[in-house]
Amino acid sequence: MNSMMQAMPIQGPSVFAGLCDAPVKARRELGLAGAIQNTLVPSVAYKDMHVEAYGQTIPREDVGGDLVDLVAAGRDIIAYVADVSGHGLPAVVLMGMVKTAVRYGLHLGQALPVLLDGLNCILPAVKEPNMYATLAGLRFDGSNEAEYITAGHVPLLQYRQRHRDIVRCSIAQFPLGLFEGAGYVSRRVRYEAGDLFVLVTDGVVEAADGQEAEFGFERLEQILCDLAGRPLSEIFGAALAAVTRHGTQQDDQTLLLVRALGYSV
Repeated sequence: MNSMMQAMPIQGPSVFAGLCDAPVKARRELGLAGAIQNTLVPSVAYKDMHVEAYGQTIPREDVGGDLVDLVAAGRDIIAYVADVSGHGLPAVVLMGMVKTAVRYGLHLGQALPVLLDGLNCILPAVKEPNMYATLAGLRFDGSNEAEYITAGHVPLLQYRQRHRDIVRCSIAQFPLGLFEGAGYVSRRVRYEAGDLFVLVTDGVVEAADGQEAEFGFERLEQILCDLAGRPLSEIFGAALAAVTRHGTQQDDQTLLLVRALGYSV
């Protein structure tokens, strides 16, 4: 018996050390993921002579798959939001790929439908089969029309100051990364100075209360109509506060506001 005991390696301290290191490692990895989230999805605050914009994404967990971005490319302003399926680190990694691909496409001067066609082509090779991304985007080119595109995404909204009403803009198209050769198109919509465009992810409008009633577009549209002339950050705060009062956050939530200030031609 004694010889058997002497032959057994004593690994207790190293095992306990590994167990003690596990929470430290988890916190370190979580901190790294949070840093990646903040780098990839900073708040949007932009203003020039034609548009002003304000937006943020609020992940459900420390990291998420929602994306909000604005790119100035020459005289064009492109604002978009995207929503990657799932949560956690896999979603934020794919979200980072989407942002990189979109920005590179815009750098090359690609039209929005061409850009989405390319994204849809390359995403299947860099993701799990069940993952996908939805997207809604706007391009302002200095004219009195804005180009918009959606891919499996909830509608974007246009508050028309002259009419004091809301128009929902959407195109029935597949999410990105699911069906090869799906094909994407964009449309154009007229706007005037003072009009307000709103892009959200489904985590905002589908937030549910205790009776499973969703926040919905109607509540969001009422806030826009009531506060359309206020600073964008104030509208953002009022909208997200209303969503929070309505129900517990169950998904990443993103809201981007873009106000038209004028146009060149």
